[in-house]
Amino acid sequence: MSLSANKKSVSPLAKVLKLLARRDHSVSELTLKLKPFYSGSEIDDVIERCLRENWLNDARFAESYIRSRSSSGYGPRRIAMELQQKGVASETIRLALREANIDWQALLLWLLERRRPLPEEPAERFKLQNMLLRRGFSPDLIQRCFFSTEI
Repeated sequence: MSLSANKKSVSPLAKVLKLLARRDHSVSELTLKLKPFYSGSEIDDVIERCLRENWLNDARFAESYIRSRSSSGYGPRRIAMELQQKGVASETIRLALREANIDWQALLLWLLERRRPLPEEPAERFKLQNMLLRRGFSPDLIQRCFFSTEI
């Protein structure tokens, strides 16, 4: 039996259910994972069924992803960019971030508390601020938190 025949022996629905049992996926992400194994019509049919049964839901995926990434210390800008890369619509991302009710300032202050004492040298402070920018926090929030922790 050839390798490609072996890949085809698993139905698209079984493959999708196995992937969804591990974690939520976006529609786009799941479609990309299925493309090497199945035809476009097979993928469309299984995606449509998953949406109809509510096994697949981009809004739910975005909520779960935001919870996971924010608990790892990532900010809203980085999370939004990652969700866009996973094919989630901008409006879905915006709504999910708003409904997540995460206190981004408290999260940033927690990250800064872990790095106490804050660096005194301008070059070291600059490096820390850049790290926070890469993690997805806005420059104004970083500045507010830096000044509030110095008191």
